[in-house]
Amino acid sequence: MNDQMNPLVQFSPVAGHIVVESVPGEANKTLEQENDVHAGNGADRAMFCYAPKSGCPDPKQTQVLMVLRNDSSEGSAAECMRRLGLDTLAEKEHFLLLFPNPTEQGWNYNNNATRENDMDYLVRCFGVLRGSKLGVNGFNGMVFYIADSPEASAMLTTLAALRPLNVPAMMVSSLPEGYRLPEGALGIETAAWSSDPLVTEYLLKANGESCTDAEHAGIVVHYGKNPACRLITTQRPTDAEAVHLAWDRLFSQTRRWQNDVYGHYQHRTAFTERGFIAHVNDTSLGVNGNYPHTWYEYIPPQLRENREKVPLVFYFHGVNCVPLYGAEQSNWQDIADRENLIVVFPAPARSKCWNIFDLPALPSDMDFVLALIEHMKQVHPIDENRIYATGFSMGGAMTHALASTYPEIFAAAGACNAFATFFMDADPAKMLQGFIRDISPEELGHVCVSADRAKKKKEKNDLLMPMIQNAGAVDDLMLHWPVPADPTTMAAKSLAWWKEFDHIPRKPFFDAESGTGLAADATIRYGDGRYTVQKWYNKEVSADVPLLQLTVAANMPHAIDPIQIEWVWEFVRHFARGKDGKLIITE
Repeated sequence: MNDQMNPLVQFSPVAGHIVVESVPGEANKTLEQENDVHAGNGADRAMFCYAPKSGCPDPKQTQVLMVLRNDSSEGSAAECMRRLGLDTLAEKEHFLLLFPNPTEQGWNYNNNATRENDMDYLVRCFGVLRGSKLGVNGFNGMVFYIADSPEASAMLTTLAALRPLNVPAMMVSSLPEGYRLPEGALGIETAAWSSDPLVTEYLLKANGESCTDAEHAGIVVHYGKNPACRLITTQRPTDAEAVHLAWDRLFSQTRRWQNDVYGHYQHRTAFTERGFIAHVNDTSLGVNGNYPHTWYEYIPPQLRENREKVPLVFYFHGVNCVPLYGAEQSNWQDIADRENLIVVFPAPARSKCWNIFDLPALPSDMDFVLALIEHMKQVHPIDENRIYATGFSMGGAMTHALASTYPEIFAAAGACNAFATFFMDADPAKMLQGFIRDISPEELGHVCVSADRAKKKKEKNDLLMPMIQNAGAVDDLMLHWPVPADPTTMAAKSLAWWKEFDHIPRKPFFDAESGTGLAADATIRYGDGRYTVQKWYNKEVSADVPLLQLTVAANMPHAIDPIQIEWVWEFVRHFARGKDGKLIITE
């Protein structure tokens, strides 16, 4: 969704022109947050690409349309783009266009083992984007497909049937005569625009139709088990008007998070319509030498004229992301609407990388957050006793650092897919060198200022800090669960830190039978066993409300499941701070 809240940037000097890009046959696995690309090897091939002159949003907010046609010439790509009105639409809506080239034999939609595997090839097309002439990797959960022929429609149907995780949404027309769904079709939900009865029948069953909505222009919208996953059926031909309708009704509304085996559909957020308040390169905070900081505020409609004090939640996004990506990822704005709270989505000062160590060679993100709290208290009716820190990945590391360093300010915290060890044990220069390239390791330094500050403050005041940690069981950036009985692992050291911080008994620490490898005061499983929730108590404080909680989701990589954010709120809402900084528990 590209509205006024998403700043536009130019990624490439070739913007406004169709360019050819090589697609190496060797699979390119790019490990990024929620953006793993897995594909088999094949032949070296090529595709044509187009980036709009008007620019695109940040890579994590940029959508990609792959258009499959039967020809491999540049002229056919240009003709297809003009005929379907994709050039003008891309300029208006700010997305990338890819035109993958079929082989001389055409698209291998029958999945013939003696021919090139076109499913792998299409995944590789996306995988090479980051190093391409366009210079943007995009987000795998927003790669949408348009078929410009019956054969291309068959190829996309096969891809959706066998690899639905790689198909956030597709637009298909009539299938070739005699086409059959591939053997082993998974029957997994897929958002789609369909003009073919076979595709419609298959996806109605796979999506689990719950209701329909007849719209104008001869289209019907079918909502499945997940209302964010739409199936639009029509008898209209695939022309420019149909493509524009598909963009408005389907593609612009769709995002498929790769947080499970087949991903989770989620509605895009219309930030402008929702009333997000943008502060882009704002120097009004007067912090870090009037450094230009960026943040976004969300105040629910019912609170905009309200003066009753309400909780304040911070959400810190992961490295190489942006605040609005974090807003969609976490969906805190929906929780805010329901629970009457205000949310802030800040951006790091430098290189989309949080200064979790509070190194003096960089602008202090911690000082920025403290100044932002004061700003929010002045502008909005904030309950200063109920301020919470939450975040994902390196934003989760920022959450750990802030919660440890400023327990007198934050009532509770929730870190997703990150451990306290990042700011406690990591070498700052080594960790940040890949993100902060204009400052030498010597200038960055090797001492974690925030960790030292946290330890000194703990010795002086000994305030408690409730912490909930979320993790994916197959997170390649962290570790796989269950954890080994090893006190030196990241998970063990992080939990040991918070147990000591909150005076929670540490023994027994490990339990091979628990599912996570960790012993806990309570272990509960939800969602047919997908979620393992563990709780630890300081019974001198409360025998009913845990001070430490861990949630591990099976089948989840480096990502977030929406229910985990709901559990973050359900955990932190029990805690407040007194004026003396002491923890207050509301059971």
